[in-house]
Amino acid sequence: MKERSRNPATKKIARERIAVLFEQARLAFSGHPELSNRYVELARKISMRQRVRIDREFRRQFCHHCYAFLVPGRNMRVRVHRGNVVVTCRSCNRKMRYRVVRPHAGTT
Repeated sequence: MKERSRNPATKKIARERIAVLFEQARLAFSGHPELSNRYVELARKISMRQRVRIDREFRRQFCHHCYAFLVPGRNMRVRVHRGNVVVTCRSCNRKMRYRVVRPHAGTT
């Protein structure tokens, strides 16, 4: 297995590549959904190898169980239930819940 680089510039490059892969997955989904899943797999491998967290906007674009690229209305269902956004992957039928935090009424 390839050894992890200690150079901090590689983390920046890894984040950029992850962003590019998710953009490619979005563009390729309409014609080739399996290719989009492969792009997600590559992005995850890069993040694990370089120990870089995948940004929140990208983390919510793939299923955390089957790692399929998710597009609302096509292969995922989104519901709001008791302060949570419940995302159901239609590939594996697993549910992921994301907490919705609202600002306090007194805070401006």
